Amino acid sequence: MATNRRTFLAATTLTALSQSHVLGANDRIRIGVIGAGGRSRELLHALEANGGNEVVAACDVYEPRRKATLARAAPGSQDYADYRQLLDRKDVDAVVIASPDHWHVPMTMDAVAAGKDVYVEKPVTHTLEEGDPLTKAVRATDRIVQCGMQQRSWEHFRTAAEMIQSGKLGKVTQVRTYWFQNYGRADTTSYVDIAKLDWKRWLGSATEQPFEADRFFIWRWYWDFGGGAMTDLFTHWIDVVHMAMKTYSPR
Repeated sequence: MATNRRTFLAATTLTALSQSHVLGANDRIRIGVIGAGGRSRELLHALEANGGNEVVAACDVYEPRRKATLARAAPGSQDYADYRQLLDRKDVDAVVIASPDHWHVPMTMDAVAAGKDVYVEKPVTHTLEEGDPLTKAVRATDRIVQCGMQQRSWEHFRTAAEMIQSGKLGKVTQVRTYWFQNYGRADTTSYVDIAKLDWKRWLGSATEQPFEADRFFIWRWYWDFGGGAMTDLFTHWIDVVHMAMKTYSPR
C-alpha cells in the first residue's frame, strides 16, 4: 500500500519517539508541542491518526496558536510561552518541534539535554556551523532525534532507489532534481494581536528588528529565520538523491 505524507508521519514519528522507552500495552507517549503554527497542525493530525500518544503541553510565543493546540490536547494540558518551561516537565517523554528554522538547533539541544526524544522539522539546522555542535550534543545522550525527511519512506522513491542500486539503469553519472511548485504569496493581512505575541522571544538569536507581518507569516524567505526554497523543498530532493546513490554528500 502506498505511503502518503500523513500516514508516514503518523507511523514514523511515534516509532522513533518511543524507541528508547519500554512501553507497556496501556502506556501512552506523552508529547509536548513546540511551535504551534500551520506545520504543527499537520503533525497533530498525524499524531491523532496514529494513536498511542497524548499531547500534554503546548508552547508558542503567540498565545492564540498555543491555545488552539491546547484545545486538541489531553485534559489538564498546559501551555507555555517559554519552551524551556515545557522541557522542565518530567512527565513529557518527547517533543515535536515545528518552530522557524533558526530555533531548531537550540530547541533540539535543550530537549535532549532534558531527556526528551525529538521529532524536528527539516531542515535540522539553520546554518552549516550548527551541525557539529548539535551532533555532539545528541550523541552525548541516549535520546532519539528524527528529522522530517518523509520522502525516504514514499513507495515511488524507494522503488526508484532500488532500481538505481540494482544497476538496472547502468552507471549513473548525473542526477537532476525538479520540483514544480509555485508558491502563492502567503496571506500577511491576517490579524495579529501584538499584545498576545512575544516578538522578542520569537526573534531569538536573530537580529533585533520591529515586528512585520510579512516576516512573521512567511519567515522562510528571510535569512534571519530560514533559507528559502533551498532549505524548504530542495532539502527533500537532495535527501532522495543521497538515499538512491548511497552517499552523504553531493557528487
